Amino acid sequence: MKNLKKVQQHYNFKLTNSWGIQDFYIYEETTADGYSVYIATDSPDKIYVNENVHYYDSDLSHELIEFIKHSSKLDETIIYVDDLNTHYIGEAIQELYELINTEND
Repeated sequence: MKNLKKVQQHYNFKLTNSWGIQDFYIYEETTADGYSVYIATDSPDKIYVNENVHYYDSDLSHELIEFIKHSSKLDETIIYVDDLNTHYIGEAIQELYELINTEND
């Protein structure tokens, strides 16, 4: 992914696809009737349907950007994503990269 390292250094975060104790989680779940939904949360034990559940994965780049922008830069933030090659990560990284360049101008 182009510009990933620069964005990671600037915002001090790491992406992983190994489930554990992370600061933020983005993953796919299946409803009882077989539909896919996407969860974006800082607490997988407390899912709020109206805040954390997304019907479309296109909403996830926004969720990822907002979390990264507002997370602490002091400690490395670890973000779980079930698919590290998905399109919304690339979109988020590109937008954050452009934001960094705008800040430096």
